[in-house]
Amino acid sequence: MNRDNIFWGAALILLGVLFLLQNQGVIPSILPFLWPLALILFGSWLILSVYWKPKRSEVENFIIPLEGAKSVNYKFMHGAGEIEIRGGAPMGTALVGTSAAGLNQSSRLNGERLEVRIEAGGSFVPFVGPSNGIWRFQLTPQVPVTLHVETGASHLNMDLREVQAAHITLKTSASKTDVILPARGASLLDLEAGTASINIRVPEGTAARIRFKEGLNSLNVDTNRFPPLDAEIYQSPDFDSAVNRAEINIQAGMASISIS
Repeated sequence: MNRDNIFWGAALILLGVLFLLQNQGVIPSILPFLWPLALILFGSWLILSVYWKPKRSEVENFIIPLEGAKSVNYKFMHGAGEIEIRGGAPMGTALVGTSAAGLNQSSRLNGERLEVRIEAGGSFVPFVGPSNGIWRFQLTPQVPVTLHVETGASHLNMDLREVQAAHITLKTSASKTDVILPARGASLLDLEAGTASINIRVPEGTAARIRFKEGLNSLNVDTNRFPPLDAEIYQSPDFDSAVNRAEINIQAGMASISIS
């Protein structure tokens, strides 16, 4: 018996018990119990994933060619587990990625722009992924790109130093996230975070402007590099004249965010 069977079997048993109690008149309705039940099952899933390591799918790599595109739009959807996104794809290649159970990938050329969509480790399919437990993807350094990443209960490691990422959208909830921003050109990071721990690094020689909204539980900014302009903005002294620069917009709930 594997962990998938245990997880879904336990979910069905608990749901069946609630329906039985409702039919017997012990509880008036199962609806008030569904959210606590979901939290119990999710917590059990996380504990089980630590103490029971199932046999995962063997790792295979796949390649998405650039197809002569002048730019690439990436969209990554990641439910649970660990994911690594960085530059370094070979010439003529838009993406090199890890293929295993739980991965869906597609691409299409839209004029001169290549649209790439990756769904890895969906939250509705527990305990899937490559044998080493890490989804790895390399992006092209050849052409300008936009990048949209959404993660759930994940550990995201994203190193974009070699990537010409003009616009990065990152939406994350209960995650640990490490991001290194592009070292060349102008980039924009729009970050939306829930209960997350996020570390953002701005490469040396790159200026930055950081804006944030209220709601942050903890914000730690390197004020030697990015002095405060007011209560919500930090900025490099040479930001307006810098060729290599990054804008960072943060909207977060109970998150811990560090920027250096």
